[in-house]
Amino acid sequence: MINENKDLFYIKFFLGFIASVIFVMILKELKAIFIPLCMSLLLYFLFNGVVKKLLFLKFPKAIVLIFLLIFIFIIFYFFGLLIFTGITSFINKFPVYSDHITGLLKGLSAQLSIPLSDVNDYLNNFDWTKSVNAITSFVSTAFGSFATFLGNLVLVIIFLIFMLSGRNVLTGRVYRAFDNKKADKMIFIVNSIENQVQHYLLMKTFISLLTAIISGLIIWVGGVDFVIFSGLLIFILNFIPNFGSIVATSFPIIIGLIKYGFSVRMLIVAGALVLTQMIMGNALEPKIMGERLNLSPIVILISLIFWGWIWGIIGMILAVPFTSALKIIFANIKPLKPISDLISAE
Repeated sequence: MINENKDLFYIKFFLGFIASVIFVMILKELKAIFIPLCMSLLLYFLFNGVVKKLLFLKFPKAIVLIFLLIFIFIIFYFFGLLIFTGITSFINKFPVYSDHITGLLKGLSAQLSIPLSDVNDYLNNFDWTKSVNAITSFVSTAFGSFATFLGNLVLVIIFLIFMLSGRNVLTGRVYRAFDNKKADKMIFIVNSIENQVQHYLLMKTFISLLTAIISGLIIWVGGVDFVIFSGLLIFILNFIPNFGSIVATSFPIIIGLIKYGFSVRMLIVAGALVLTQMIMGNALEPKIMGERLNLSPIVILISLIFWGWIWGIIGMILAVPFTSALKIIFANIKPLKPISDLISAE
């Protein structure tokens, strides 16, 4: 009997492992569909509360949905336009920085007592065209084209229409499909995920926006190029825990160092940007966010790596909400509750 139970356990384990691998590969291969779907789900969590309040105030549902969808489309359209304009401007201006980079590297090699003739030979023979092409290729891979962005935005809007208009219908179907106890539990899980993810998105958006505005002012006062693009980059990458703020802050600092070198101006700008990130990330964010997510730091790190491998930058932005939602689901399913305890910060 014991051997039969053991064999059954191994069979279930291997079947679960195989199913998980297949599911991950499906997510990776069909990311063109799943990414817009998940983005629309996050927007649903973000705006569903607003829709509920407006409907409670007796606004017509059709009018509320139309104006909300138009608002979302306009915001994301101009947001994407600014991002891709900034990327194009950066790529076009990059060759201008080649002389500044050459001078900076020569000055650095002299300070570090590196044989200057070797450095000069290397820099004189260095092909900046290949560097520009490599940067262009990397940016295109990471962000895609503006046409692709618009296509995904339209797909997100379509998914969002069905989600916002079909919530009440779905609730009724759950109660018809299951007994009241199971239906109540399922609705409780969905509401818990919605409340937690909504709180995270609202607070994270507020903190990221505030950080981007302050950092943009610092970059503008410091005379560093690409102020708007740097601010947007800081806003987006701040949604990626730990690593995002480092990468976002590094971009304007590197641009400033190329333009002004290791000057007092850049020391002040770099110090102000790093201080802003430290205050926002280590002081303000924990105070506002609280402990509602309750996720272990190592779990967040693994989640970032996993979702980044599957969906790139978008996956890293979605990593924390996904992990938080999974934790709530695991906590309400008895066989999976130990996993919820393992990934908890407590």
